[in-house]
Order: sequence, then C-alpha cells, then structure tokens
Amino acid sequence: MASKSLLLTVGLALSVLSAFAAEPKKPDCAPFALPDLKLTWVAPDVVHNGTPMQIRRFDSKDSAQSILARYRKEWKASAQSPQDAIEYSIGGYRVIAKMRDLCFYTVQVRSHGNGGSQGLLAVSQIQDNNQPRVLGKDFPMMSGSLVAADMTHRDPGKEARTIMLMNQFSTNANADFYRRVIGGDGWNIISDHLVQFKGGSGNGYAITFKRGFNETSMVISRTEGGSSVLVNLVDKP
Repeated sequence: MASKSLLLTVGLALSVLSAFAAEPKKPDCAPFALPDLKLTWVAPDVVHNGTPMQIRRFDSKDSAQSILARYRKEWKASAQSPQDAIEYSIGGYRVIAKMRDLCFYTVQVRSHGNGGSQGLLAVSQIQDNNQPRVLGKDFPMMSGSLVAADMTHRDPGKEARTIMLMNQFSTNANADFYRRVIGGDGWNIISDHLVQFKGGSGNGYAITFKRGFNETSMVISRTEGGSSVLVNLVDKP
C-alpha cells in the first residue's frame, strides 16, 4: 500500500483546504514549474476531500535541499503572489507549498541514493462552492468516528476510493462492526487476518470483502485513545 500511503501523506497535508466542493474537475492550474526531474504519474485524476488533485512522483540526482531551494526561489513572494511559501516536515519528508489564486502547489521531498532525492509534486484546485461535502458519505462507521481523508481515484476501467477514519473504539470492536455491517450487506469476507504492528503498537486487522466485481479492503490499527481504519473500495478491480 505504498502508493496509498504517499497519497495520504500529501492528501492529509492539504485537507485543511478541502472543505467545499460540488462536482470537481481536474485541476485547471498553471503548469507546475519543473526542474530536471524524472517524473512518473502517481495519480493523474484523484479527488481528495472534494478537491481535484494531480500527483506525480519524481527522482532527481540533485539533493533534497537543492530541490527545496529551487522552489523557494520560484515561489518567492511578489506583488502578483504576496504570500510566502510555507515549509514543514511530515512523514520523513520536507515539504514546501504555495497557494496561487485557487491552486495549491506542493513539493514533498526526501534524500535518496548517493546524494540524490525523490518525492512528490502535487497540485490541487480549491473549489469555489458554498455547499459543504460530507466526508465518508454512504460508508458505514461507528458512532463518533471522524473522517480524516476521503479520496476518489479514477483509473482506466475502474474507480477506487480511499477513506481514513478514526474513532475511540478498540480494533476488536471495529473489526466486529465491519464484519457484521458490511458482511451483512451481501459482501463476502475473502480474507481476515490478525496483524501485529511493529514498535509494540498492538494488534490490528486486515480484512477484505468482495461483492460481485467490487472489493473493499481495510486495515484497522490501534491509535492512542482508539483506532484508525484505512479503507480502499474498488469498483471492477
């Protein structure tokens, strides 16, 4: 689930900007400033918390500090773009981000290889709409659950959705809830495993359900004060 983890790392960093959306479209933003990078698509068409987003992975012979310096220079405050770029760390990456009009550009980079670097380039477009989007809509969850991320991925021949939610219940209680609720809605459990997480963070569960061509998989992990549930729903996998 490496690519999903990368998507969530960028997505959670942008979630504060994603409160409103109607029927989102692909980002209609100015081209991302690209130095000499080897690029591959991670998500050419994804919607995170109602905000359309495109994400590319990059590999570079240049250092992470060099990549950050380039974008600091590119995104330096000006009369046309008076806000400074913001910088922070998340999940072992250094991040620099800049808001331009309704477009939000993010570079997420870390050192890799012999002096080189790798990371993600993401651009999202804030939707000008006054109707709040309900995160986690139509997905069952235990009482008091909070949805941290809700992303739709559009790939040729299929559509997928990733949801991350948290609640105060144990991993056992969450697993029992989803076995009963999803399993009772015509889904068959095709795998159900107890997972021991590293670092002594306790046991969790990895459960996969299938109904026709559709598949729902989830990883339920222990958190401080409760559990997190990472769900991936795929139509025609």
